Amino acid sequence: MKGSGSKLTKKFSLGPVLLAIVLSCAGSTPAKDDNKDAKSSEKIERSTPVASRASITLCVMSGKLVVRGWDKTEVRARSMDADILEFHRIDKVKDNSVPASRIDVMVADNHSPKGDCQALADVEMDVPKDATVQVQTRDGDIYITGVAGAYAGSQNGDITIDRASQFVEAGSVGGSIFLKDSTGRINLSSAGGGVEVTNVRAVNSDDTVEVGTVSGDIRLERVSNQKVLTKTVNGTVSMTGPLARAGYYGFTTMGGDVVLMIPHDSSFTLNAKVSETDDIISEFALKYAPEAPPAVPTPKPKAMPEPPAKAPAAKGKPKYDGPVIAPIVVVKPNVIINPFKRVTATYGSGDATISLSSFGGTLRLKKI
Repeated sequence: MKGSGSKLTKKFSLGPVLLAIVLSCAGSTPAKDDNKDAKSSEKIERSTPVASRASITLCVMSGKLVVRGWDKTEVRARSMDADILEFHRIDKVKDNSVPASRIDVMVADNHSPKGDCQALADVEMDVPKDATVQVQTRDGDIYITGVAGAYAGSQNGDITIDRASQFVEAGSVGGSIFLKDSTGRINLSSAGGGVEVTNVRAVNSDDTVEVGTVSGDIRLERVSNQKVLTKTVNGTVSMTGPLARAGYYGFTTMGGDVVLMIPHDSSFTLNAKVSETDDIISEFALKYAPEAPPAVPTPKPKAMPEPPAKAPAAKGKPKYDGPVIAPIVVVKPNVIINPFKRVTATYGSGDATISLSSFGGTLRLKKI
């Protein structure tokens, strides 16, 4: 189909998932009609063969999207709400008998006869377990299980993903995100909801876990990746489980607490930058390094101005050979306001690194 490749790029290549949701879903949303005619209430089901590592895209304006991985090398989609359900092949191959590597699932109803992500429909889809799926809805929940990679976005709905084997990128504006039993690279963000990550680990050494919220809490449990980064404005961050060997854990918060519940035999170095009014409460006997005072630069003395050249004495007037008085130079001292305190401490051999930057929260280190 002409232009299908560019349509895929437009839908899903805008960078952060939240930005893609807001831009692609701008405008008014018609109310979902629960009194559809008999024809539109009939179940529509379609299937097509695809490559085992195919990339499949699906988006609607409003509706619940469910995606499950299975052992077959085909895509099967079904809906009780759609009037049209079609597969558009968007990979460029000369031999159409070869299974597709990229498929766009087009959904349309009487509100959006042309499709293009405007349908109001719940859709279920089965895909190969090694496939990558890209799904999006404005108003509705998303559930994905048993695939290789997942991109998911919902403006007003929750996102639940489990058993992803390679990577996950998901964003929600008004909903929460739940991820569990997955491996690989992870990037999750929510504006108004929380994020929960349970039992995840890396496939490669550079597989990071990055989680961000605006006003929602972040909860991490049994995260084995070596690099974990979290950022929140007003939420609380909690992490439970052992630290990865030589792992790095970065926590940035504007107004929320950070609670770390780690084993009693953990080994870590703590580098914290906190407000003067914030506390660090630890059940571990930390060995604190002395805090270095802020460096105050020494102002360079200003050079004294050269005395003005003596003008030749006017004829008929007495010559003045008195001293030349230079102007007084007042040097203003540099004043450095330091509202934060920096803390460096170790426990054990200091194997893992915990880095905290907080503008208004308490750090709690608890033993489990």
